[in-house]
Amino acid sequence: MSTRKTESRIPDGLQATDLGEAVNAADNRSVLVSFVSSPLVKNRENCYVLFVTDNALGSSVEKYEWSVVENGGVAVVITTTAPEFKYIPIETGDVTISVKLLDAGNADLGSITITQVIVELNFELEALINETKDEPGPGIGNIEVARELVNDHNPYYQGITPTGAEEVEPFKHFIFGMVSDGALVRRPAERTRLLYEIAASLNNNEGDLVSLIAQGAGVCNVRLTMLAMIIPGALTWTEIPETAPEKANADHALRETFAALDENKKIDLFNIARFPKSNISYCAKVTEAIRDKYFPGVNFEDVVSGMSGTRAHWILKHFSEGPIKRT
Repeated sequence: MSTRKTESRIPDGLQATDLGEAVNAADNRSVLVSFVSSPLVKNRENCYVLFVTDNALGSSVEKYEWSVVENGGVAVVITTTAPEFKYIPIETGDVTISVKLLDAGNADLGSITITQVIVELNFELEALINETKDEPGPGIGNIEVARELVNDHNPYYQGITPTGAEEVEPFKHFIFGMVSDGALVRRPAERTRLLYEIAASLNNNEGDLVSLIAQGAGVCNVRLTMLAMIIPGALTWTEIPETAPEKANADHALRETFAALDENKKIDLFNIARFPKSNISYCAKVTEAIRDKYFPGVNFEDVVSGMSGTRAHWILKHFSEGPIKRT
């Protein structure tokens, strides 16, 4: 099999580093992207995706040989037919992940190596979990979501800044809430399953893309139609009614319009939603676009603290369901 469509291109206008921690091949014909940026956390799964951006090379690749070495030990070698590899670090220290591209005759077509640090679970979070687990009150909330956000995605949402001239912290606080809410919608395994199904639809026309994108995707549960509205050349800003049955009909029509987009545009939008770093980054962009559309001139400090949360409520509603046509 040649390189899949979903791993044949980096989204237009983005660099591989916009998706995650990335390493380019020496010949610049392929790039390896890690979902989680170093340091990784012991016993937490990470995903690596290899993009083959050179068409000639991509047409020759049949399989991928992954080699994992922790702390200079014995290599674990696994061969896959898909350019994606998941690994759970075993010990603290360092891990080196190498991927070799092979053709049908097992000839070596090139390789990429990434080395990352492995650490323990975040000490402060674990201390807080232990302190509050036997105390009355709400405690830490969903512990697994808290661990995911702090251990895996912390540098991504901490790096978010508003595009306009306003205070960073209120905006960052609001986006953290969006990331947390999105991560609570479905478990990581369920998110992965949906992304696999969307990828299968884009690569092989398996499954109904229109139905699949009725759900939000990735860690922030971003609707692909909503994402497409802030990407040049994709969808125009389209509001849908707030009440049934008009809402369901309009949303279905919007998803059909998405499915009719240029193939490369759909692949780009999928990959933006697929990777946690770009998912969080574009969650912030969508959120700003909603604020600018419906509450122009209002900064996020006022969104968070003003009008008893009414603005925040509507931004979240537009993000998760819409945008909604308010009557």
